[in-house]
Amino acid sequence: MTTVEDALSGPDRSAARRASRVAVHTFRPRRSWPALIVGALVLGIAALAAVEVAAALAGAPMSPAVTSAAGAYTAEARWSDPVVRIASAVAAGIGLVLIALALVPGRGRFTALRTGDPELVVGLSRSGLKRTLAAAAHDVGGVRGAHVSVGRRRIRVRVRTDLREAPELRGEVAAAVRQRLTELEPVYGFTVTTRVRYTKA
Repeated sequence: MTTVEDALSGPDRSAARRASRVAVHTFRPRRSWPALIVGALVLGIAALAAVEVAAALAGAPMSPAVTSAAGAYTAEARWSDPVVRIASAVAAGIGLVLIALALVPGRGRFTALRTGDPELVVGLSRSGLKRTLAAAAHDVGGVRGAHVSVGRRRIRVRVRTDLREAPELRGEVAAAVRQRLTELEPVYGFTVTTRVRYTKA
């Protein structure tokens, strides 16, 4: 049996999921340079072909020796030739690499945060996330310095302390960083690892 609270919270959960998808899509990094490479190659070939056609129509074909040699080699080439096979394999490999690079998202510069509203998208830069988490770690008693590195799904926190005996410090730092992450509400969860290093005051 569905309660009134469940019925009322259903649309909110749906909106929250939609808002998370919108935020992730907005801050998803784009692989623009593979498209740029392909576009530049196609543009260069098209420009060369256009110049060759224009020169031929004008009655002065460009580099007849080169074009005739290339035409003769193409006419005589066979699929069984090692050179043709190697060139085909290289071209296919380059194409597959470019397709893979275009499909796999790169490392984003922003971390999407939950807002619950599909019309409101909020992202925190990696440097900003590092600073706020380092500040949370630094607020723990006994910590004299903190350095944070952010990966795709992992956050590494390294802190310095001048306390010789502080076995609980590592757990306290991890709890402080997780608490700050809970307040920020990133769309994706992070695994937090901490390391404590003793330094003389």
